[in-house]
Amino acid sequence: MMHFKSSYEIIPLCRPLLHADHLRDLRQSGLTDETIAQAGVYSLAPRFIQQFFQNVPNTVETALCFPYQGAKFARIKLFPAVGKMKYVQPVGTNARLYIPFAVREGTLFVVEGEKKTLAAHQAGLNAVGIGGLWNWRSKGKAIDVLAEIDWQSRGVVIIPDSDVFRRADLLRAVYALGRELRAKGAAVEVARIPQPRSEKVGLDDFLVSGGEVAGLELYTLGSQIFKPASFWFGKWKMKGVLAA
Repeated sequence: MMHFKSSYEIIPLCRPLLHADHLRDLRQSGLTDETIAQAGVYSLAPRFIQQFFQNVPNTVETALCFPYQGAKFARIKLFPAVGKMKYVQPVGTNARLYIPFAVREGTLFVVEGEKKTLAAHQAGLNAVGIGGLWNWRSKGKAIDVLAEIDWQSRGVVIIPDSDVFRRADLLRAVYALGRELRAKGAAVEVARIPQPRSEKVGLDDFLVSGGEVAGLELYTLGSQIFKPASFWFGKWKMKGVLAA
């Protein structure tokens, strides 16, 4: 049986209902009332959390819901997290692309995480999001919704968390996504968020600290930093993991 805090305080904010802990979390990402309301983010009533699990961990107290526009789908952030698991989606569902606002013409920014995608939009960027670095693939292939965006001759900037450039496994995921989008006709670059200390920095953290996306260092897929990932990618393709 799940046990929830008796003080499940709900705060009205425009249309959504937000738990105090959830509002605090969104504020830490720099999100305004307007952005939160426009994206339809809300606190999920405790009785609905079970829709995201076969068996809900007893430690879960509340959940913040990010609905995916245009799809009967959502991901929730758990409060508190269950070990390393911070976000979950309904059991048996595939990965989705987070498109909280209509995709415009021009450069498209691909951001890791829902809150960071909203922070990017709030900063004026034309942005879509992936739940995680491999969440652009499902059942061994690129998700169908990628084909619904016109990538041909479009500039694309992938903005992962800062720790990507310190971990070979994460850099591979970013490179593989870049190659997928390049195969669809995009001109792909990857932005590097500075990480002055040991803690990773997400786009939302960077923006809250006063950083500007225009000042980020950009790398093409042919940059030296991606050489190891490129070598790995070639072997990965040969194994038939990814279609040529």
